[in-house]
Order: sequence, then structure tokens, then C-alpha cells
Amino acid sequence: MLKKMAMQLKNMEIEVQKMRSMLEQLSLEKYDQAKELDAKARLENLRIYELKVKRSVRKRKCKVYSYWYTSWRINSKVKNFCLGNTEKVTHDEALIKARKLKAEYLGIGS
Repeated sequence: MLKKMAMQLKNMEIEVQKMRSMLEQLSLEKYDQAKELDAKARLENLRIYELKVKRSVRKRKCKVYSYWYTSWRINSKVKNFCLGNTEKVTHDEALIKARKLKAEYLGIGS
């Protein structure tokens, strides 16, 4: 009877080890998926804004230029990126350009 119980205990230990390895594998897969989703979310977290700049052209004359800009954090610093003149680049084109730039800086293949 003791031998039978010892065999059952050994079988249970083997089952527990199998379940533990399966659980570790599943948790690693979930962790990888979460990292991938986090990277995609960071890529989608973009805000494009219009910046107007006044520049003096001649004496007492100023001209206002407007540009599309975006910014995001790299390490602990905020970096600003000019996406182009608002007369030449539409908002949608600027958004696509910003996504490409951010993917390049984050090292994400999109």
C-alpha cells in the first residue's frame, strides 16, 4: 500500500512539473504579447500640432510661417520634430510621417 501511494505521489509530482512548465511558457508568451501591444500603443500615441513662427522679412514687415510638429519622449527628454510646412503637407501626410519617424526612433518595424 505504501509503494502504491509513493507511486501516486511521484506521478503527481511529475504532473505538477509539467503544469508548472506549461504555465511558465504561457506566461512568457503573454509577456511577449504585452510588450508588443505596448510598443504599438506607444506608436499610436501621437499628437500633431501646428506651430506658427513669425520672421521679419524686411524693415517693419513680418511674415508668419506655419509648420506641423510632433513630439515624444526619448529616455527622459522631450524631442520635437518638424514634419513640414502646412501649405505643402496635409495633416494626414504629417501623421503618416510622424508614425514612421517614431517607429524608427523606437526601433519598431511597422
